[in-house]
Amino acid sequence: MADTDLAPVPAPWGPRSGKAPPPAEAPSAPQASPARQLAWGAVSTLILAVWIALWAGPLGAAALVGGVFVHEFGHVLVINWAGAGPSTIRIIPFFGGAATMRRAPDSDFKGVLIALAGPAFGLLAALPFALVAEFSGQKLWMQGVFYVGALNLINLAPAAPLDGAKAIGPVLGRIHPWLERILLLAIAALVLDWALTTGNWLFGAVVAMGAIRAFLMSGARTSGRPLDAVEWLASLALYGVVVAACAGVTWWAIREGGIAQNLLSFGGQQ
Repeated sequence: MADTDLAPVPAPWGPRSGKAPPPAEAPSAPQASPARQLAWGAVSTLILAVWIALWAGPLGAAALVGGVFVHEFGHVLVINWAGAGPSTIRIIPFFGGAATMRRAPDSDFKGVLIALAGPAFGLLAALPFALVAEFSGQKLWMQGVFYVGALNLINLAPAAPLDGAKAIGPVLGRIHPWLERILLLAIAALVLDWALTTGNWLFGAVVAMGAIRAFLMSGARTSGRPLDAVEWLASLALYGVVVAACAGVTWWAIREGGIAQNLLSFGGQQ
């Protein structure tokens, strides 16, 4: 699944102060040549597209691969705006994509905006499919709208390592660090149960690894200056708006496109 790739930072559940820690630079690594990066990107995208097409068909592959790129580009735009870039997009075979950061954002509110930018911007990938469905009269194209909406809606689940955990974590953490820790892990357990029940084994593995990492290592999100009261309210409101938008697009596609039950399992089994 799509997710922002963060530089290692202190866990959010330790002592917090009102001052932002110095931005953490990602460890330097040897840079591959542009040609090699382009080749690996093309191969990764092809693998991801073929894997998705095996269970979602060509239309599903086009919608989800395109949706991942648009989703991650939303992260990239806000990462660069927040001074945490320059950011690039990586396609990860069988998992989705990641937008890289050079450093952690200097405030939790910027982290919330980065997390929500992917799902919010990612809905634009549904527009071409909706237009084709409207002008052609073929409701089959609404499946593309469904896949894009569902991709971004699932990413908003507040379970590590999904965007929802990075967006709602600071809201919970401002109330009490342990509230953030317990609720995010509990939600991760519920999401994992859903993934295994519906046969989404790979998605379940991603959530399980994210939950373990959140508990043992650097947490579900970066750690910067805590939210103030206005930012806390704004974060909560923005999260609700983006969830409502993604849910609305997904439900509209289901209703207008007559989405079949097997699509609702999102690659799993009923």
